[in-house]
Amino acid sequence: MIYTVTFNPALDVSGTVDELIPDEKCYIHGELRTAGGNGINAGIIASRLGMPVTLTGFIGGANGSELKSLLSKQLLTTAFIPINGNTRMNITISHDLTHRQTRLSFAGPIVRLTEWNKLTKFLKRLKAGKDLAILGGSLPPGIAPKNIADLVRSLRKKGIFCMVDMPAQTLVKVVQSHPDFIKPNLEEFQQLTGSKVITIKGVLQSMQKLQLSVPLICVSSVQGGAILANKQESWFGVTPKLKIHSTVGAGDSMVGAMASRLAQDANAPLDELLKIGLAASCATLSESGLTLGSKKAIQSFIPRIKVKKIT
Repeated sequence: MIYTVTFNPALDVSGTVDELIPDEKCYIHGELRTAGGNGINAGIIASRLGMPVTLTGFIGGANGSELKSLLSKQLLTTAFIPINGNTRMNITISHDLTHRQTRLSFAGPIVRLTEWNKLTKFLKRLKAGKDLAILGGSLPPGIAPKNIADLVRSLRKKGIFCMVDMPAQTLVKVVQSHPDFIKPNLEEFQQLTGSKVITIKGVLQSMQKLQLSVPLICVSSVQGGAILANKQESWFGVTPKLKIHSTVGAGDSMVGAMASRLAQDANAPLDELLKIGLAASCATLSESGLTLGSKKAIQSFIPRIKVKKIT
């Protein structure tokens, strides 16, 4: 079972406009309402690739009820912790011709200590050697990076394979708890390592110290591709040229696809992990709005991903 934890999920509302004009009313068409959040997106992709998935985190209010209903319609298993606050709503507006997006994200509701304790109690049911955990996304008010670091530490102590895809300010604390896998993009990696590296060689050099704490690291958006490395070997992968319709959820899709492979085999070859991760990212990039890539699209991209071992 893959468990995904989304601490600050959102009811995502998206649509398209012909033109955005400041101080003028702009009419939006093609309204779409979806359940959003890094962990949720990763879980959806893992589920589409055939893995059993349980989505958890915090939800509350009318927005939370709608979010849960949207996931239920996709036949996804959920085990969210109810909170007093109302789940946030995020808005994404895409330009019809350019596909450029304006994304508005709210901070989210306050999570109380009693609600946090209910989540940690639920996660104690995870079983070593059988379950994999994905922790994803931003933090709502009331939860600090230290809380996430403590949670990762407790999961690792139980022997749970732990993947983390969170902003750099949280990762700085979390890496001290030795998660099994992290996936920052280049900008987040620079913040995490306090460096300005931009090349494959530079990223790999900065990775070496970080791998004392995190065995498996994937850094995206490096010279048009992504690096996946452990202490023994490193791989670089690039995607084919494609028309990008939306960037929302592409990184989450990468994590979800990799998780699906790692759940099958914790020692899966790095080149296979990188291929399926980049293929899932491509499948989502090819979709409009907030739509995530389909299983068929992911499978079609896998043979088109080029990976090479870095010596």
